[in-house]
Amino acid sequence: MGSPCQPASQADTPTPPNRSKSGRMNAVLPIGYVTLLEAAAMLLPAMYAGVPDLPIVTSLRQEGIDVTDGPAMDRAVVELWKAVDKNTLRSVAIGGRPRRVVRLDPRFTKAVPTLRSPRGRGFTLLRQSNPAYHQLASWFGPLLHSAALAFRETEVQKLARKLMRARRIAQGPDGRKNPRGRPSRMGIVQPVIRDLVTERKWNPPMGMKALTRQVNRAGKWPLQMSQDTVTRALDLLHEQTNDRRFERARHRRRPRRKTS
Repeated sequence: MGSPCQPASQADTPTPPNRSKSGRMNAVLPIGYVTLLEAAAMLLPAMYAGVPDLPIVTSLRQEGIDVTDGPAMDRAVVELWKAVDKNTLRSVAIGGRPRRVVRLDPRFTKAVPTLRSPRGRGFTLLRQSNPAYHQLASWFGPLLHSAALAFRETEVQKLARKLMRARRIAQGPDGRKNPRGRPSRMGIVQPVIRDLVTERKWNPPMGMKALTRQVNRAGKWPLQMSQDTVTRALDLLHEQTNDRRFERARHRRRPRRKTS
């Protein structure tokens, strides 16, 4: 795999401990670094400013419940890792005593289970059977599981400006998005699929035809969703969440026998 890391500059001055809205303590990071969720939150205005919230989010906020748009955060996390793969954003691991800041190779981050998942975000599921475990241990010793994934705040801000420019270019002079083909229906199909899976009305062994029927029955769309659209929405959900409940059962076709 080659060298999976490059030492980054160390910062000795820590930021004050941050407390999330849920009341849990975030990792204490050096000044100028942010966690995965903090980086994703920085991208949200660039990606969704001016876009109405989902009805369920609006309803819960009206009841006084402080919630975050989960699918929007998931897509922001995907954009972060896209930038990492293109080497326009650097991911680092911070930890150890004395504290070290180590740049992570994109291939290394793919080898760590759930590190790229919005629900994972850490090194806690890394086991000794994984070669990445020993690389992490060489950096942080016995405190390897306490290491935190982070990004440079200035690079995340730069990515946010890039995404905002891309939205601006895609829109016409009147502020409306220039039409390019049929509008994507992923955003309205994915919540329906989530509900069907959560309510156990569908699971992967039932097949995509059954899921397509359930989606069209639950959504009551003016135009029915095609099986191809539902399949792509399910695959994107699995890619974003790494949740096996959304993993499609793929059937391999047997090669046809040649007839003489």
